Amino acid sequence: MSERPTPPTAITPDLIHEAARGKPEAQDRWFRADYPCVYRLCLGFLADTVAAEDLAQDAMLHLLDRLDRWNPTRPYAAWRNTVVLNLCRDSHRKSNVRKKAEDKLKLFPDVQHLPDPQDAASAREVRSVITAALAQLPAREREAFVLRDLEQQKTSEVADVMAINPATVRSLLTLARRRLRGILGPALDMDARRCAGGSDV
Repeated sequence: MSERPTPPTAITPDLIHEAARGKPEAQDRWFRADYPCVYRLCLGFLADTVAAEDLAQDAMLHLLDRLDRWNPTRPYAAWRNTVVLNLCRDSHRKSNVRKKAEDKLKLFPDVQHLPDPQDAASAREVRSVITAALAQLPAREREAFVLRDLEQQKTSEVADVMAINPATVRSLLTLARRRLRGILGPALDMDARRCAGGSDV
């Protein structure tokens, strides 16, 4: 008889406090529970799979060293997201000048041409298209979009994480969504024509 999958660990104040005290089992449970979200945030903020993988590991260590600084009166997710956002901003600033031209070549594939529908079924390819589109957004618009639309945080929570007011968050979201429609719209239209057997000529 096959074993049932282990349910995901809930991140509770008790778990955080035990991990902050250095208990190995608690730290392991916290890491396994929090890493997927931290990686998603890094991928969304940086729009670079390789950089996200590297920074997510560093972010987890950074968070672990600071778990004892978390104030239980503030939602843990908001505190964690603020820490990860600041790390991503710092990483982006340090590498932006040196790698700007190179990153554009690597991260900005021609999103006007999506893969054939059979290939697009791959989650990795779909993620690549989305990542390429996110890479073309200004940093603050991308941050607001990732936190609000991808992570489903409330506008007030996004404002808290980004240290701006809710009205600014809404403005950034409007701009981000408009740009993404412009980037992804032609690609989606072309994909639909291919499915219908249409011609691009």
